[in-house]
Amino acid sequence: MKHLLRYPVSIIFFALILLLCVANILSPDHEASETENRPLQQLPAFSFSSMLDSSARGFAQKFETYLSDQFIGRDRWITAKSVAEAALGKIENNGVAYGRNGHLFGIYRAYDEENYDENVAQLVSLSERAPALEKIVLLVPSAYEVLTDLVPAHLGNVDEISKLRETYDTLAAAGYETVDLVSVLDADSYYRTDHHWTTHGAYLAYRAFCEQVGISAVVPDESLRRESAGFLGTYYNKAKNYNVVADTLVYYDLPVGTVTVNGEAADGLYDIEKLSTRDRYAMFLHGNNGVTVIGNEAGEGSLLVVKDSYANSFVPFLTQNYRTVTVVDLRYLPTGFEELLRTGGFDRLLILYNFENLASDRNFYRLQY
Repeated sequence: MKHLLRYPVSIIFFALILLLCVANILSPDHEASETENRPLQQLPAFSFSSMLDSSARGFAQKFETYLSDQFIGRDRWITAKSVAEAALGKIENNGVAYGRNGHLFGIYRAYDEENYDENVAQLVSLSERAPALEKIVLLVPSAYEVLTDLVPAHLGNVDEISKLRETYDTLAAAGYETVDLVSVLDADSYYRTDHHWTTHGAYLAYRAFCEQVGISAVVPDESLRRESAGFLGTYYNKAKNYNVVADTLVYYDLPVGTVTVNGEAADGLYDIEKLSTRDRYAMFLHGNNGVTVIGNEAGEGSLLVVKDSYANSFVPFLTQNYRTVTVVDLRYLPTGFEELLRTGGFDRLLILYNFENLASDRNFYRLQY
């Protein structure tokens, strides 16, 4: 004992490690991170086959992710890391890069090209199965491809623009109309702290959509404009930069008739209660759901939208043009799409996805069922 007491720093160090280990064991696991707006890895089931699997599906990799996701005080450690790295002059933290004027950008240096091409092939197949249906696709570039003067130097992200042009050529040959959103979006089209586009950006895309398909874009009355200040989005929740510049979330209280979410009646286009939570963007269209149907007697025709979360702030404008807008999120629709397409009586199909989501989504096979 006397020998050990000669090294008090080592004793304190190992005592802290032991204390953290015990605290982690006793601390209950969490299903999801409200801060990062994503599900957290749960304790993986052990088997000898999974132990020998060296891929991302193997036990070792899942268990490492589990320890990271469930580490006690994880959000506070991320904040401390951000402050320390900022003091050292680093321009990124936890997969987020610090740009100019308070803008944050996701670090996105590789994507699953095989999955991306397979998803595009599924869209081509969909067009072949519905040749008479008018079809249009809007693919949304990530913020760093539009806000180029705000991006930190040498970010080295994926060249989305080239791939989007290639994709548009493929889909145009398959019968889709396309809209180049890179030339439409402007400096106010993306949040500083979140990966989504702003309502302003969504409206610019909506106007471009209307011009392409030959309908008149509505101009919302400013008396319908609503604001929620102090919005901190997904990028901030990952980076926790100490000098964050919060956003203001804007939406328009547009008139509609009926709204059903997965077959149940909902109160209007928005879940206003979400404005009091960390994930405020989830207020648009009541978040991501399998099937959302919006009726408006003042509109004409029927539109089917297959989308990711970028469409949630875009669709409210469409409800002012169409009598019925049916919104499908393949992530939450196990089956039923083919029947919906066949029996829905739709006049037009809109595909709206952000590039990163189109590359990562593994649910496009559901377009066949």
